[in-house]
Amino acid sequence: MECQKKTFKTSGDSVRQSTIITLGASVAFGIFAVILAKGWINDAIRNEYSKRGPVISKVQQTAHANTIPVVVIDADVNFGDILSTDLLKIVDYPIDAIPLGTYESLSNIFVDPSQATVVLRYMARNEPVLDYKISGPGAKGSMSVLISEGMRAVSIRVNEVAGVAGFIMPSDYVDVIFTRDDESRRNGNNLKSDILLQNVKVLGVDQDLNEMSNTPIVVNSVTLEVTNIDAQKLHLAQDAGKLSLTLRRAGDTDIETPKTIGQTSLLATASAYKPAARGKTKPVYRAPKPSNTANVTIIRGEERDQVSVLKHKDPVSDDVVLAGGSL
Repeated sequence: MECQKKTFKTSGDSVRQSTIITLGASVAFGIFAVILAKGWINDAIRNEYSKRGPVISKVQQTAHANTIPVVVIDADVNFGDILSTDLLKIVDYPIDAIPLGTYESLSNIFVDPSQATVVLRYMARNEPVLDYKISGPGAKGSMSVLISEGMRAVSIRVNEVAGVAGFIMPSDYVDVIFTRDDESRRNGNNLKSDILLQNVKVLGVDQDLNEMSNTPIVVNSVTLEVTNIDAQKLHLAQDAGKLSLTLRRAGDTDIETPKTIGQTSLLATASAYKPAARGKTKPVYRAPKPSNTANVTIIRGEERDQVSVLKHKDPVSDDVVLAGGSL
């Protein structure tokens, strides 16, 4: 009996060991298969991308061939800021999308590194640096660099009313109204108003030249960009009468035909806007005009006739008298 128990125990241990070995081999083969599959998939992906590689590279080379370097601003800058190399960077721009007046390298901007270059216009980050937005080496951020070619800057006196309550800002456009007392009449005191200039650019208000200003400020003077002839008109008009400004809507460039407005035309102009009367108009009764004739019936037996006779007033009795007697 003891021998049979030992034989059974030995055979049971052998079965258990073979089962463990079989399971271990299965797990090993499974892991090996996963590794092989993963390697095969990676190789397939790598081969696929390697086939597409030359095509992508060719597109990139073509795109690079159609671009040129452009200097752009790397931070927001305002009027009067000093431009430096750490505020700039170079970006490749498509040739057909490059604005006029750009720079290809920093050396084109900083021709003389010992002289300062000043910002003349507000620029936002990643905006191309254009030639009219910066000064030349050593130039100052003054109004003289803001004036367009062939134009002049002239200042006029304003107040809280003539200056549109301070809502006029640099780079806005205005019309200039000239009001004066025309003494051509004997009694004088004949005020008239005309639009002297239209669509005039504002360069500055008081000493503020920053076109990004957005806070209304009541000022004493406004500087306008005009021609030499218009500058003469403004100086003469300031001595001959009063100047006031009207703010134009952004983008409005229409030029209207000027019309003189005088005191005598104020009410006439206002009456043109009087609303029309509503409802039906009631008929007006008018008495008939008095007639200078009268109808008289003449009876002869059974016959009757009507005749018209003239009538007039008797100068003595003031009675109405017919041609043949009184009425």
